[in-house]
Amino acid sequence: MSDHRSVGRIVDLLDVVARADVPPTVSDLARRLDVPRSSVHDLVSGLEQHGWLVRAGRGLRIGPAPLVLELLAARHVSWTSLDADAYAERFDLAAAVAVLVGRHVVYTARSEKVVDERYAHVADLHLPRDPLTTAAGRLLLSNAPAAVLASVLDETRTTDPGLVADYEAQLPLVRRRRTAWSDGLSQDEVAAVAVFPHRDRREALVLFGRRGTDAARLTAAARTLARES
Repeated sequence: MSDHRSVGRIVDLLDVVARADVPPTVSDLARRLDVPRSSVHDLVSGLEQHGWLVRAGRGLRIGPAPLVLELLAARHVSWTSLDADAYAERFDLAAAVAVLVGRHVVYTARSEKVVDERYAHVADLHLPRDPLTTAAGRLLLSNAPAAVLASVLDETRTTDPGLVADYEAQLPLVRRRRTAWSDGLSQDEVAAVAVFPHRDRREALVLFGRRGTDAARLTAAARTLARES
């Protein structure tokens, strides 16, 4: 097994454990990940030894290691989330905060105001999203490591070459303006714009509105935030 593939399996395994309502067993994980039970057992044993997993009866829970890493990282980098509600109130638009996790977009926070309950569900459960069909993903990818960007584009090119071509054409403008749009790419009736409110560019702020009716407010908000950053 290549190192890259091993890392991918570890990430997937930890994600399944973290999202599980009931602590999954090794057999549960093997079934969910569609890999041999022996392979999962080896990974679990190593993760247990290093504090990433702990036993909960016959199942597994996330251990203390991720918390320790977060505490250590906080000494150098502040990951304090942007205030989605404050932006929503300021621009009278639904708002969310997003980050790039591997090759997917994850919403870390959202405003009480929503444009579509489906987005609220995705944000509340922190579900991974396809970056090329979201405003946040199109923006975050523009600032991602070259290997991550190439991996996403190569994978998507096999299933939707038109989407990749469209993004590649817009990429220089996205980087220059620090703004990206998704006009009906994810939901037909929803438009979204993502901006980097801070120059460190760790989190993207996303504003959502109805296509057509909220276009002017979305455009004005994007221009205001781009100037302020």
